Amino acid sequence: MAMGARGRATSIEPAVTSRFDGMVPPSASGADPAFEVSGELKLLRPAIPILGVVLMVLALVAGVPILYYMVYAVVALVVLTFIWTRSLVRWLSVTRVLRTKWCVVGEPIVEEFILRNGGRLPALWVEVRDESTVPGYEPGSVQTLGGFEQRQWRMRTVCNRRGLYELGPLRLVTGDPFGIFQGTVTYHASTSFIVYPPLLDLPDLPMPYGRLPGTSRTHIRSLDVTTDASSIRAYAPGDSLHRIHWLSSARAGELRSKEFDFEPSGNLWAILDLDRAVHVGEGLESTEEYAVNVTGALIHRALRDNKSVGLVAIGGTRVIVQPGKGSAHLWRLMEVLATVRADGTEPLDRVFSDVQSTLGRGLSVVTITPSTDPAWLQHLHSARARATMPAVILIDAATFASRGERPGLRSSVSARALQAQLGSAGFQTHVVQQGQQFQIVGQPAAQTARGHVN
Repeated sequence: MAMGARGRATSIEPAVTSRFDGMVPPSASGADPAFEVSGELKLLRPAIPILGVVLMVLALVAGVPILYYMVYAVVALVVLTFIWTRSLVRWLSVTRVLRTKWCVVGEPIVEEFILRNGGRLPALWVEVRDESTVPGYEPGSVQTLGGFEQRQWRMRTVCNRRGLYELGPLRLVTGDPFGIFQGTVTYHASTSFIVYPPLLDLPDLPMPYGRLPGTSRTHIRSLDVTTDASSIRAYAPGDSLHRIHWLSSARAGELRSKEFDFEPSGNLWAILDLDRAVHVGEGLESTEEYAVNVTGALIHRALRDNKSVGLVAIGGTRVIVQPGKGSAHLWRLMEVLATVRADGTEPLDRVFSDVQSTLGRGLSVVTITPSTDPAWLQHLHSARARATMPAVILIDAATFASRGERPGLRSSVSARALQAQLGSAGFQTHVVQQGQQFQIVGQPAAQTARGHVN
């Protein structure tokens, strides 16, 4: 984003190269809307004009020449400083260039600022005040500019918290050397900046495979077409010889081609538990952040394996994203994960009841939760009865809880005990604890993160 006074055009530099297999979020490009710039002049020391009025009255009454000289000096000072400050408000401008409108946790936000003085009078001090909401990002600065001069600087801060933030509004505060008047130039526009959760590589995550009846007989995952033909269709120009079904072609008297399965299993749904009653910890070291990061890792892995992935995240707002594929769908889901919060009031068993009709049959369901309440286990058995393959990722809340906190308020069952119970019932289960080391996608194996990126 770039802001400039007097209708200066807005521009965005090309997005930085992504390390995630060339996948760039759709929000990484596009022009910002038009913005509004306003100027304001404020008298900081009203005592000086009042002093001038008092001196004028005394000069008229007493007729002392020195009082007239003092009146002339005060009037000249007020007029001069007013013209000076007004000129600065008129000619000062700033341009901010945002390198990209998104980043991933652990990556920096980089902005370039260009402050210009288009007038003849110097600006002895200009304070740049930014009201951005990105945590820890304070690009404000104090500069000095001569006439027809400009200053340029770059701000760089590593983003440690996921979320949707605002960059701007921006204010330039200046004044005369005597501090009588203060001028403010305000750029009212702001632009959205999103910080995505980190993409982690968790090879041990459970990846169940659902079964869609009538589409495939194999359970081998493949990114290419399989040897299992699900149907026969009319021959199309360009079909290779190995696609031709010779027996059907002989019977029909014309060439027929085989239709191969790309996906021998059903869609995958990730259910993220956002019930505030079961989450503990603070900031980055909380079950909420670990659950979101693990969900992102699961989604990335499933999409990389050519599965269609959907997401259920019911917190303060109800979010259900239907299954889809591709990098655009990945970043759509990551955008949801960037903004969700564990502020819901629905327990996990009620969430299962609400979305049961949405999920359907013949698919995979992975639940990510710190809850050890046995009430939701019955829904796993019901799901398996509908040809759905469920799995569970347990965030061990007991390892996050500080003194006085009671993890999993609705149950005293430990995560390990629940894991054993689920395992004996035949459900894939994985337990994540605080401090667990995760590898970041696209980085060497030696570079790891404790459930999040520092």
